[in-house]
Amino acid sequence: MAAGAPNLDVRLTRSQSGNIVDVDFIGGLAHGTVPAPLPTHQMMMQMPGMGPVNSGAVISCGRRLKILEHRVHKVEVRTKEFDEPEEELVVSNLRQLMLKVGVHNHLDQPILDCTLPLRAALLYENGVPVNQTSSSEPLLVGETDVVALQGSATFKLRITSLSSHRDKQRFRIQVTPQAMELLRREPMLCVVTDPMKSVTKLGRANPTPQLLPPAGGDSLAGVPDHLKRKYREALEEHSNMLGNICETQQMILRELTSVHSIAKRAATQDHEGPGASADTAGTCGTDDEELELASAPSALKPEP
Repeated sequence: MAAGAPNLDVRLTRSQSGNIVDVDFIGGLAHGTVPAPLPTHQMMMQMPGMGPVNSGAVISCGRRLKILEHRVHKVEVRTKEFDEPEEELVVSNLRQLMLKVGVHNHLDQPILDCTLPLRAALLYENGVPVNQTSSSEPLLVGETDVVALQGSATFKLRITSLSSHRDKQRFRIQVTPQAMELLRREPMLCVVTDPMKSVTKLGRANPTPQLLPPAGGDSLAGVPDHLKRKYREALEEHSNMLGNICETQQMILRELTSVHSIAKRAATQDHEGPGASADTAGTCGTDDEELELASAPSALKPEP
């Protein structure tokens, strides 16, 4: 060993892609030697077997996927334990849903100069992948492989499996890079949606059994308490609108009844002819005279 040379062992730490991320010096200096300077970036580039050091290796590890938009077909309110309401996402296996995913950095800012091939897969609510039970149709139909351009990617998918055929389990959609090696290096490049219930037909809301509130009662008497607190103003406005509509209908019915009566009288007069009114008047006059004679019998008796 040359005089003044340090008795050191160099240990290099590489990432899975082969880039050097750390350099350790093991051992000590010989007596009377001067410590050698730490290797510079240029020296490391000239070492045998050393490739170019990727200065963006640490920054790239900060990339992550984020759900920007998730459109479903219906949102239902169901009751959990202890009567706690919960919104449940519902999709139909006959229609497509839309999922937009963004590529962000560690500061939650979109990476606009990113081109990243992504893939969507179907999971159960507990995160277990859904197995294919039939070879006729895949679990997800549509754009399952999409390339993220300018920091985002949009998936248009249709879930073919039904929750009723899977022990009433709900589903999630997972989006990951198409290259699994990239996912192992950057585990934050993975995102899953909220659970969704898959049905064939989307049921309609149950009609309100009573449109008008009872007299002197609460206008929201038939509404659950948690909906009163959340939608009180909207429900009160709808109740007032329904009341105004019913009052207008009643007024229209009264006017129609009046018009019908007038038309019926006019039709009766036309059917009886022009002399019907005179005959009727004469008959009425005769009846009135008979009534007056009957009421005064003493005036008809002759004097003795």
